[in-house]
Amino acid sequence: MKQGGALESAGLSAMRRVWMLGMAAGLLGAVPHALRAYAEEPRDFLLKLALALVPYSAWALLGPLVLAVFQRIPPERPRLLRHLGLLLVAGAGFVQVHVLLLAPVLSALQQWSAHGVSFTEGLWRLLLERGALGYFEYLLFLAAWSALRATRHLRERELAESRLAVQLAEARLQALRAQLDPHFLFNTLNAVAGLVRQQRNPEAVEALAELGHLLRASLEGRGDHEVLLEDELELVRRFLGIEQLRFGGHLEVHLTPGQDTLKARVPALILQPLVENAIKHGIARKAARGQLQVSTARQGNRLLLEVRDDGPGLRAGGAGGTGIGVANTRARIRQLYGERYGLTLEDLPGGGVLAKVELPFVEEKTDMTRGTRG
Repeated sequence: MKQGGALESAGLSAMRRVWMLGMAAGLLGAVPHALRAYAEEPRDFLLKLALALVPYSAWALLGPLVLAVFQRIPPERPRLLRHLGLLLVAGAGFVQVHVLLLAPVLSALQQWSAHGVSFTEGLWRLLLERGALGYFEYLLFLAAWSALRATRHLRERELAESRLAVQLAEARLQALRAQLDPHFLFNTLNAVAGLVRQQRNPEAVEALAELGHLLRASLEGRGDHEVLLEDELELVRRFLGIEQLRFGGHLEVHLTPGQDTLKARVPALILQPLVENAIKHGIARKAARGQLQVSTARQGNRLLLEVRDDGPGLRAGGAGGTGIGVANTRARIRQLYGERYGLTLEDLPGGGVLAKVELPFVEEKTDMTRGTRG
């Protein structure tokens, strides 16, 4: 009972709003007519205003019923012609009802009987005078309602398409993350296995402890597409700790993050594959001691991440740019931020490769949808 009462109350409220809007529109339309009539005959302005307002008031009373018919048989496909024909026929009926509503009021205001005009005669005159104009007004209502309905449907369709695009992007990011996690785990286990094969048991135990921290950090952040840069750097530091155990004194690591970048939001595991790539294709191919540097900096509204190695370089068959890690990193950046940001690999003049990532600078306290992007 309460639900039925609420629905009935909502329906009455909607009808009241339609009537008030109709009266407001009618008043705006009636005032110019009343002023013109008053200019021709400067007396009884209120009577002239009432006479001009009566037709609009009648349409305002009919408004809820007209809208109900429009909603019941909208002029849309797949029954466009049939519904349009029904609406045109209904318009003729609404015009007759409109005239029937006008007749008693105008009879009283214009005093038909005092001028020797019977009600039936006045009704026929009114039908002839107002019929065509009333039908034209009805067609204007129908056109305006159809335009508003089409605009609303277009907005709803655009909203649905944007939601679908977000869901598709989310699914693609989940797929990329699912592909990247096993790749990261395999490379880390491979580094620990290298220590075991070399019978360097103390280093292997320490590496397994670091691996446990890595796995816990990875699982805690699983499903999060973005993390703080300081957390991403901590993950990289632990991984490089394992790699330094494997390479012994042949790997020198420098982490030089900009202090103003540590609270920036970055895609999870954005640096990890680049570091792996630099070690596998760069430093591991050197007989001498290798150096790897990870740095971060803010440049205006952009965040710059760099991974440098002093390996043989791209032209010498060193660090590749088409592996799973690099390809996924490029795809994730493009999916999250668009074509204005991305990953580039280039040879350094003194040897080695520079992997450079450009992202929008968005701090932790700033929502991604409101972040500043250059």
